[in-house]
Amino acid sequence: GGGTSIVSFGKHQPFYDNPDSKDPSLPSPSSRNKDGQNTTTQKKSGISNGIKNNPLNIFARCPVSSISQLSQEELYPEEGDRHMVSTPRRPIINGGNENIRNYDNVTLVCCETTTGSISALLHSAWAPLGVERLLHMISSGYMSSKIPLFRCTDACQFGLSGDPELTKQYNQGILGDDPLWLPTGPTHRQNQAGVRRYPAGFWTFAGAGPHSRSNQMVITLKPNRFMGGGSPWEVPLGELVGEQSYETISKWYTGYGEKGPSQKVLKREGYSKRVQNQWPLMDSILHCNIVDERLIFPP
Repeated sequence: GGGTSIVSFGKHQPFYDNPDSKDPSLPSPSSRNKDGQNTTTQKKSGISNGIKNNPLNIFARCPVSSISQLSQEELYPEEGDRHMVSTPRRPIINGGNENIRNYDNVTLVCCETTTGSISALLHSAWAPLGVERLLHMISSGYMSSKIPLFRCTDACQFGLSGDPELTKQYNQGILGDDPLWLPTGPTHRQNQAGVRRYPAGFWTFAGAGPHSRSNQMVITLKPNRFMGGGSPWEVPLGELVGEQSYETISKWYTGYGEKGPSQKVLKREGYSKRVQNQWPLMDSILHCNIVDERLIFPP
């Protein structure tokens, strides 16, 4: 007893597909293929169908292909040399004073980018609303529409679709904020040991104020002091896992910095030929898929 208990989603309904947790502001992913056949079973049927139906065979290149491959530290990072605080193991409400339930829904996703593949473990315990939104964006195919990494410095901002019509659909669905669990304010940007508030590899939504999240996100490339500084729209959704994931993001082009294509241009044109010609070195996310899902009952 006392150890972490992991339950496969083979007997449980995925968190993002729970009808009680649907966000009515989101566009609905189609449940039928071009022949009118219901595809819901295929979407839930796991890795084997994903490989069969994906011509790029993305799972074969994923840095991590199963949650069971992860160490305890990768499942639940603890305060130490990399993380300023231990990460939540159960969803929280009321500013962290009350647990919603005694388990966490964790989802392993894999994305193919122009520099290689990344794997990320998303935690509903960290940001239940944000994770639900991202999983909807993946399962609906939005995250497989060539997403430009348009603003890259010590973190990369992305989320506007290569197809401006898809961007319009998701831009209309504003997401409420998740509970804060990182230390807030200027005094907690870095602790006495020099550990910064946001380590490299954290994945979060970007926003411009309370309850402003929609479809734009950030992945940190280096430890960052300023993100998550009391902003509920910067609550981490999860973290990259696997050494290869970090090798991939180290190759994302940061030379354009703040001078990449503007959000206005991308919302209007998407990943147009003009955008590609003007910013030829800009990287992008090509495809994302859900690889594995589990319920975890922490000790």
